[in-house]
Amino acid sequence: MSQSDRADEFLNAYRELEEALNNKYNTDEKKFGSPIVRFLSEKESKPYRENLDICREIRNFLSHHSEFKGERIIQPSDAMIRFLGEVTDFIKQPPLAIEFSTLFADILKTTLSQKAQTVMKKMERQGFSHVPVISNGECIGVFSVSTVFTYSLSNGMTSLRDDMLISDFGEMLDFDKHSAERFRFVDRDTTIYDVRNEFERKNRGSKRLAAVFITDNGSSKGRILGMLTPWDVINE
Repeated sequence: MSQSDRADEFLNAYRELEEALNNKYNTDEKKFGSPIVRFLSEKESKPYRENLDICREIRNFLSHHSEFKGERIIQPSDAMIRFLGEVTDFIKQPPLAIEFSTLFADILKTTLSQKAQTVMKKMERQGFSHVPVISNGECIGVFSVSTVFTYSLSNGMTSLRDDMLISDFGEMLDFDKHSAERFRFVDRDTTIYDVRNEFERKNRGSKRLAAVFITDNGSSKGRILGMLTPWDVINE
């Protein structure tokens, strides 16, 4: 491939990436500036940031000072062109949240008839802070540390009875009854970056997003496929 052909292919690959980013952000580059610069400022660009910034500088140089006495000043490498293609593929099809989630089979679950202390011991041993409550195949609420804390405060208790069942916590298991926590439900096509943005979004009132459940229809009535907590996305 000639220097001219390679430079043109590089510029075409760069334009394709810009177009993919404009579609991602649903913006017009002429109005909002370079989508590449915007992407470079976001966390999801971290694996590509250094090389993409180099490609951006080369693109700017080729666009304004491409030739000297009829010859290309810079000859982009095949590796750079392949790299731009990889980033474009990533933008068009980012990793899904379910790939980073704890899948349903591995989630610690409970039913209304289980003893609370048994569930709490499993939570401590397995490292789960939030346990979906399943009834007739549907998730009807979440049992968590805050559930126990709120129940104890409301009932003036310093310890739980040995015979207490999950059902004894009643409406405190409901998704919207947790005093300091809230939960989100998303579908299987949700990306890991959408979920991370949910966790990073400012808390609603005093409630923090404690867990995101992936279900087959994106609602609390759907079949749970996986669960994510902030720890699952913090390093992505």
